[in-house]
Amino acid sequence: MNNYSNLNKMVTLSNPSWDIAKKTGLASLEVDYDTSPYLMYEGQRIINMCSCSYLGLDTNADILLGAIEGIRRAGALHLTTARTRLSITLLGDLERALSEHYQGDAISYISCSAATSGFLPLFASGALTAEKKPVIVFDKFAHFSMNHVKPICADETEISTCPHNDMDYLETICKQRDSVAYVADGTYSVEGCTPISDLLYLQDKYGLYLYLDDSHGLSITGQRGEGYVLSTLGDLNDRTVVVGSLAKAFGTCGGMLISGNTTFKEKLVRYGNPWSQYLNSAGIGATLASLALHNTPLLTTLQTSWRKNLAILDSFFACLNRHTDSPIRVILLESDLHAINAATELLKQGYYTSSVFFPIVPKGTAGLRVMPRADISETEMAAFCQALKKVCESSINNEALA
Repeated sequence: MNNYSNLNKMVTLSNPSWDIAKKTGLASLEVDYDTSPYLMYEGQRIINMCSCSYLGLDTNADILLGAIEGIRRAGALHLTTARTRLSITLLGDLERALSEHYQGDAISYISCSAATSGFLPLFASGALTAEKKPVIVFDKFAHFSMNHVKPICADETEISTCPHNDMDYLETICKQRDSVAYVADGTYSVEGCTPISDLLYLQDKYGLYLYLDDSHGLSITGQRGEGYVLSTLGDLNDRTVVVGSLAKAFGTCGGMLISGNTTFKEKLVRYGNPWSQYLNSAGIGATLASLALHNTPLLTTLQTSWRKNLAILDSFFACLNRHTDSPIRVILLESDLHAINAATELLKQGYYTSSVFFPIVPKGTAGLRVMPRADISETEMAAFCQALKKVCESSINNEALA
């Protein structure tokens, strides 16, 4: 029991901090959109400084019109039949467009978590690998959306947990076992990126399977928004699967799973999907509209604006992920309470930030997670950084960065 998961321990350790965050008005807030980049909260105009819409596309007019067009074309919001039997033509149009754009075989899901929950247990069973079950190695810092399926996968095959980005550990297992798969983030929430070149070396030498979630990396880098993993990998091969969120920088909703293996999709549709719960026609229409924007100069303009704001933040603070292509920065503070107090004061000044503690960051650490966006002006970004510095400078935990 609890060999691969201990949800009660996670809740017991983290819930007190969540309770304090809610009591102080930092969690479970209900807001309305105002003019970008502002939200309205209880009559106050605020800027959300922890939005995953890194390019500001969540309010793009063409994407919103695309959602309306999707409903118009389909004639309904959703065809409530399992896609193994029936699916709207628009869904096929979307997956063909995603496949062409990202140069692989794509399948869409209502979320990246749904994609992972559908793929990994099936993969662990050997159903996708000619009945040869791989040993699956999870990176220690793999996102919860992947970690939560460990117990299910462990009922199908052998599971191991790898120290973060420890390629020596991974190579040792590759030497000992005939078939090995590595599960990790491409761009981590708080701890940099996965070492793609090292993974490709292990794949070439040992036939390593790769399952990489690059939800935070998609759209923010690459000439066509390929993101960190797809840009670095080059051509997708039949032993690599990449998951990407369409609900972050991409600006719409849901997620996609893409691979160079064209044999996966049929079995995934039959046995590894949430059946009748696929993207609805509004989400499909919006995603098609965002794909169109990814093929225009606007993408480069937004990526440039995002990088400038990231550089402004990096010029003010020594923080996790500083001077990297990760869209997330964490200013480490001395305790959960310091993080909550700092976020409370910043909200009074019109900036919503995310106070983070275990399990978002390792036990014993806390801080403010900040994600600059392209739709925030450089003047506003600098003003925020000044406010952040004033609020946090007495409680910054520089020792935790060592």
